[in-house]
Amino acid sequence: MPADYTLCSGTYGLSANYPYGDSYLWSTGATTQFIQYSSAGTYWIQVINVCGIGSDTIHATFIYPPVAQLSTEEYLCPGGDQDTLIAGPDSPNYSYNWSTGETTFLIIVNSPGNYFVSISNQCGSLNSYCNVFNLLPPTVDLGIDDTILCGSVELQFNVFIPTCPLCYYSWSNGESLPFNIINSEGDSWISIANECGIASDTININYLPYPFYVFGNDTTLCNNEFLTYNLSLENGDFLWQDGSTASNYIIDTTGVFYVTQHNQCASLTDTIKVKKLTMSFNFNFDDSLLCRGEKLILNATQPEASYIWNTGSIDSVLEINSEGTYHVSVSNYCGTMDDEVKIYYQNCDECVHIPTGFSPNQDGHNDYFRVLHDCILTKYEIHIFNRWGQEVYSSTNPDSFWDGKFNGAEQLIEVYSYILNYTKSNLINESSEFLKGNITILR
Repeated sequence: MPADYTLCSGTYGLSANYPYGDSYLWSTGATTQFIQYSSAGTYWIQVINVCGIGSDTIHATFIYPPVAQLSTEEYLCPGGDQDTLIAGPDSPNYSYNWSTGETTFLIIVNSPGNYFVSISNQCGSLNSYCNVFNLLPPTVDLGIDDTILCGSVELQFNVFIPTCPLCYYSWSNGESLPFNIINSEGDSWISIANECGIASDTININYLPYPFYVFGNDTTLCNNEFLTYNLSLENGDFLWQDGSTASNYIIDTTGVFYVTQHNQCASLTDTIKVKKLTMSFNFNFDDSLLCRGEKLILNATQPEASYIWNTGSIDSVLEINSEGTYHVSVSNYCGTMDDEVKIYYQNCDECVHIPTGFSPNQDGHNDYFRVLHDCILTKYEIHIFNRWGQEVYSSTNPDSFWDGKFNGAEQLIEVYSYILNYTKSNLINESSEFLKGNITILR
C-alpha cells in the first residue's frame, strides 16, 4: 500500500498490490484485494499464502472544505455593546478575507451592518454573510395593576414585541407565548427577556359576581309565616323599597317588595308580590241555649276561603233556628280547619238556666260561669268538681259566679261536673229541683 497521506475529503481506493495471496483480510472486515474508503483513519491488511503472512498499515488524513460557522444575524445592545463574529477555526490551513479588510478567523464589531467573509483552504472555499442589528431591551405593561373582572370573563393579553425577534416570554401560568388568556384570581405576571435585558410586569385580578335574582315567584304567607333574606354581594350594596340598605330583610305582610343590588359589574332590581293570609283557629262558636223561636247567626268568615257546613250550605254565614250540632269546614291557601257548635232550645218559661260552658280569658265575653234565673230562689246550693272529683267551686248565693279559678289558679280547659239544689217560688208555692250536669271551660 502507499505511504501515509493527507487528502481532501472524498472516496478513495486501497489495493494490496500483491496478486499472489491466497486470502486477504482488511481492518474493515473486507476479504478482497481492493477496498474503497471515504473517512480518515488507520487501515491495515493481512495477505496469506502457503509461504506465510504479510501485512501493511496506512494512516489517511482528510481535509474538509470550509464550513460556514458565521451566524446570519447578530445583535448589539445599547450602551457601546460589541459582538464577536467567528468565521471558522483558528487554523493555518484556513485563510479569511473579511469585508472590513481583516484576515483573522474572527473580528469584533460595534456597529450595525452587513459583514462578509471569504473562507478557503486547499480543499475549497465559501462566502458567508452576517447582518448585525441594533437591539433594544424589552418593555412590557399589562395595564392597570389591580383589575376587576365580572362573572367568568377572561382577560386576553398580547405582549408581542415586533422589534424583538429573539425575545423569550415566560408567564406565571407556564405559558411561553406572547399571547395568553387569564381566567383566575390573584397575581399574574409576565417576564420578557432578550440579549439586552429582562422586563416584567404583574397584574392583580379580582373577580366580582354579577348581581343575582333573590326572589322566586310571587307567594302567599300564612298566619305566622315570613320570608327571610340574607343577601351577600361582594363589593355590593342594597336598596329596598322602604329605603333600607341592610343585607338582611324580613317580609311578613302583604305588599309589593323590591330590592336593587349594585356593584361595579351591574345593577339589578328584583320584585316580589306577597299576600298574607290568616286563618283563625277559633271561630268563637259557643254551645248555646236559646229560647224557642230565637235565631242565631254563626259567622265563619276567613280571607279567601271556601265553606262547607253539614247543612249543605257553602256560605260563610249560617242562620240557626233549630236545635242541633252544626259543623263547618273552612279552607283556604293556608289549610283547612273545622269547628263545631251545639245549639239547644228550651222553653224560656223555665226561670233557671245553666250554661254548658264559658271562656275565662278576660276578653269581656263569657268570662264567668253563673246560673241564670229570673225568678225568686229561696234556697240555692251549687258544687263544681274537676275530673278527679276535687271540688273547685261552691256557693249558696244564686247571684254568685265562678271565674274558672281554684285557690287563685286558672283551671284546665276541660269538662267539669256540677250538682245544683235550688227551691224556686212564684209567691204562691215553691218547688225544689236537684240537677246534675257538665260545664266546659274554653279559652
